Amino acid sequence: MLTPLSRAVGGWSPGTGRSKTPDEHALGAILSLWPAIVGEDVAKHTVPLERKGDALVVMTSSSAWSNQLSLLAGHIVRALSEAGIDGIERLRFRIGRVRRGPLGIVANGHVQAFESRAPVSSAATVTLEEAFLRFRERVDRGRDAKRADGWNPCTKCGAMLPEGNRCAPCATEDVEQRSTRVQRLMFDAPWLGYEGISELVEGLSKDEYEMNRATLLARWWEALERVRKTGKVSPGGLERQIASSYLLLKTGWEPDRITPLIARNELRDVYDLLYEKHHKT
Repeated sequence: MLTPLSRAVGGWSPGTGRSKTPDEHALGAILSLWPAIVGEDVAKHTVPLERKGDALVVMTSSSAWSNQLSLLAGHIVRALSEAGIDGIERLRFRIGRVRRGPLGIVANGHVQAFESRAPVSSAATVTLEEAFLRFRERVDRGRDAKRADGWNPCTKCGAMLPEGNRCAPCATEDVEQRSTRVQRLMFDAPWLGYEGISELVEGLSKDEYEMNRATLLARWWEALERVRKTGKVSPGGLERQIASSYLLLKTGWEPDRITPLIARNELRDVYDLLYEKHHKT
């Protein structure tokens, strides 16, 4: 059973005499949880090194360990999330001499004093196979136990869930993919509105549509404000396309209803820079 995040963080004491950053708190918790997540055998040949954005950098004792660990990266990321450590979506690997025994201290957001000059055992390949076999057995046992308790697998990645059919990382990825497609349609065909776009994007709710609409309107207005401040328009006319999308998204009208007067009233002095200046040149 994994140690709760609060207990792991509370028990981690780097002894630096200064306040720890959020990344250092999280890395300290990960170090404490690592043997419980991957098993003692794997932990002897791997060590969490630092966080870089949404990635956890892990040092391994050989490329074989890196390859094997990458196959189980999804389980590790889910286990960290279940333990209360958010924001890690993938693993990255470095090869080095991993210190046996106690892990190093956390300083400036990464592990220090983790290396050892002791050579890696020649029997590492056998140990690797045995270790990862035990790792997979532990994962399978945990999955079977959760299934017996009524948990269901995520329909996308297979993570076991107490309820629902999508885990949080997969649900977030779904939303991000929908948002990308919705905003592209809002740029290319903003007159479609919610009814039209929802027919093309499966699972799109009205609230999600409005959230994307508000996001895009704010982004487009920032782009138009840059035109006003600099007086510069791209040769390809991108800003005029943005202005058209902005007007149609804001009004919700068909393109033929947007007259020059309406456009001028909405865009104010940006209108002359985008259209009048363009026609004169």
